[in-house]
Amino acid sequence: MNDAQVTPSTHPGPWPMFAGLLLALSLLLGGVATIHFYVDYRAESTRRDTNESLNVELARQVLVADTAAVTTDLMFLGRLLEGLSFDPLVAEGRRLYLAEVFVTFAREKRLYDQIRFLDALGREVVRVNLVDGDAVLVDSADLQDKSSRYYVRQALRLGPGQVYLSPFDLNVEGGKVQRPLKPMLRFATPVFDDSGQRQGLVVLNYLGARLLERFRRATANIADHVQLLNGDGFWLSSPRPEQEWGFMLGRDETFASRFPLAWPRIRGMQSGQFVTPEGLFTVATVWPAANAAGALPAGRVPTAGGEVWKVVSFIRLDPAALGLRKFLGRHAGLYLGLLGLLGILAFLLASAQVQRRTAETQRAYERRFRQTLEDIGLAAVMVDTRGRLTFCNHYLLELTGWRRDEVIGSDWLERFVPVEQRALAATVIERLSGSGEIPPAFEGEVCTRSGDRRLIAWNTTPARDARDRVIGLTAIGDDITERRVAEDQVRKLSQAVEQSPAIVLITDRNGCIEYVNPKFTQVTGYTFDEVHGRNPRLLKSGETGPEDYRRLWGALAAGGEWRGEFHNRRKDGSLYWESAVISALRDADGNVTHFLAVKEDVTERRRLQEEVDTRNRELARTQALAAMGQMSTMLAHDLRNPLSSVKMAVQILGKQAQGREAQELATIGQEQVRYMEDIITDMLVYSRPGELNVTWLSADKLIAAVIGTVRRRIIEYEVEVNTDCAPGLPTFPGDSSKLRQLLSNLLVNAFQAVAGLPVGQRRVVVSVELAMDADGRRVCFRVCDNGEGIEPQARGRLFEPFFTTRTKGTGLGLAIVRQIAELHGGTVELVENRPNGTCAVLTLPLIPVQDAPRRQLQRDGETTA
Repeated sequence: MNDAQVTPSTHPGPWPMFAGLLLALSLLLGGVATIHFYVDYRAESTRRDTNESLNVELARQVLVADTAAVTTDLMFLGRLLEGLSFDPLVAEGRRLYLAEVFVTFAREKRLYDQIRFLDALGREVVRVNLVDGDAVLVDSADLQDKSSRYYVRQALRLGPGQVYLSPFDLNVEGGKVQRPLKPMLRFATPVFDDSGQRQGLVVLNYLGARLLERFRRATANIADHVQLLNGDGFWLSSPRPEQEWGFMLGRDETFASRFPLAWPRIRGMQSGQFVTPEGLFTVATVWPAANAAGALPAGRVPTAGGEVWKVVSFIRLDPAALGLRKFLGRHAGLYLGLLGLLGILAFLLASAQVQRRTAETQRAYERRFRQTLEDIGLAAVMVDTRGRLTFCNHYLLELTGWRRDEVIGSDWLERFVPVEQRALAATVIERLSGSGEIPPAFEGEVCTRSGDRRLIAWNTTPARDARDRVIGLTAIGDDITERRVAEDQVRKLSQAVEQSPAIVLITDRNGCIEYVNPKFTQVTGYTFDEVHGRNPRLLKSGETGPEDYRRLWGALAAGGEWRGEFHNRRKDGSLYWESAVISALRDADGNVTHFLAVKEDVTERRRLQEEVDTRNRELARTQALAAMGQMSTMLAHDLRNPLSSVKMAVQILGKQAQGREAQELATIGQEQVRYMEDIITDMLVYSRPGELNVTWLSADKLIAAVIGTVRRRIIEYEVEVNTDCAPGLPTFPGDSSKLRQLLSNLLVNAFQAVAGLPVGQRRVVVSVELAMDADGRRVCFRVCDNGEGIEPQARGRLFEPFFTTRTKGTGLGLAIVRQIAELHGGTVELVENRPNGTCAVLTLPLIPVQDAPRRQLQRDGETTA
């Protein structure tokens, strides 16, 4: 037997009589409840309307009280200032006194984001900011000119004792709304001296967040449907924060557009309630500027006009649903109790007859159920609460080899359950006789007569008698011994593939992905759901040539396998190398059904190989530079002393020369000597780059220093040099001396490029700006000329040592430029300057390069390792 054994009786029984009696009593009880509901709903409507009005009025009073309190503080500071002397001789003392007063006032109040005193021209004289709950005096150097701000212009036009109140909006810094959002109200009053001359303005930036918090506290009882609106119907406070400050954040949705029928009445009324088809509206109006009058001394008035705030609560009215919900919440227990008593009475009258008919039905059902268990092709047993076997079908007897008379009445655990599993099975029997709760399904082994074991998947349910008492359990099981062996083999294979350190990918004949293992996701970043049904070509980066793909498909079409490497792209855009073995999978008939790819990420292996190759190239270059350095040292040692003697002799001859021809020869000789000295210097600089002495540099100061260095060359070449530094550039790390040398070389090259142009047309522009690349932000220097330009095929070789396009020159100038740029972790290149000329573009990182040789990093005179 199981829980479903007790089926509904086919006899009418007592249910028709029970249903009729219960229906009549329920209708009477329903009439009483209807009258009760109507009376209760009318009282609830009155309470609701009164509650909405009281809460809206309370919110209005809080807003009025806060604006009046801020006005009182403002007038206190205004009167304090008017009592001071505005003699210019005591301006500094007055400023220090005001700073102390403002700091103390801000620290005690903790209500104002800023307290300021502006002079009559709108410039800040004293400003105190509230930072993390503490008052901070702003340095004089950081004070600003606020004469262009709208609230300053309007407040400076006020008369004595008048107060200006700005619109309630969000704070704006640098032309953008400050994040996180900072609601702000600005109160201002002019300050006059004893002679009636306007001396400035006191401005309080009141933190609007506090006003809104007090508003929300005052309306906590109706917080889910009350809002604060400005005069244009935009939300200042809303139960839905995403609706707030739409006029500042570029959102067009307003309360007025959402409730077009109600908004004209709300805007035109001061306070009250009204009902529209949309619902119940309760309104109160706040005039912030007018409400501030209550805090002003007698005879003083605030400025005329000012914005209007509307406190509006809105409730959607559904009289039946709303009233019924609350009514049921209060009285459902009472009426359910009465209904329950009626049901109990009807139940007691019918119970005796129900029990008799149920017992008869139960016995008939047991007979049918046992026959069903015999006929099904599954093992079926019934065990009582003591673990004794009361029934087993023919299928189980054939499976185990026992006879029915041998097992009926025997202990199930002793006869069929293996010794090591009996303790667990015994707990099931104990729970059956106790709580009656048993696991609905489990797997367990059954011992056969021959000693073999069969794995059975059992589905169990408690067996109950006519009184619903647990008398045993019924279990139906399927022999899954062979299935489990096959599943274990498949699971081991699946685990091997899932846990493989190599990528495993399977596609159908059309190349659509049907399976990838977790290693694929780990390497590429694509999940199985993202690639299922797609072609592996989504990994193509374009780096692997089409010839490789043709050989791949040729090998697969011929029934073989393909081995090779791909240069693919991950989901995040980065590239990686993988070696792959791809082969076809065939069915029993030899037909290709799928393709299998086993791949390994070899990116790190190739990177290490490339790093070794790079190190070898760098070692060869270093050895070449070392040899060049030795040669340069020898040349410098053996030639500089004779050159110095020659230079001195030529200079003496030039001074003693009488004729013009002799002076020209002396000048030519001096130029040749300087040329040879420059060659030796360039060779030494290139072969011995030295260490970087890194400091934090300012781009505009560096450009100014370089221009000063090449001033003589500017005059010599008669070139017009213009500079253009983008504003607000950050400092960057670099060796000031080497970067001056780099930029000087670029400028001299530019001067030489324009030397062939007529005087007056020779122009060189030096500009600096921020640039973005894959490594982040960099500072970008551009040196552009309007000369004849450089052939494209020659641009790439100009940075090679000893390569030059001019008859005179060592070919080391631009090589030194690239060397210094690379030491700084930067790049340099030559590009076309349209319509004429060439631009040298130098980019440098904004953070120190870790691998560059350097001694130290300095900032503002302090050294850090």
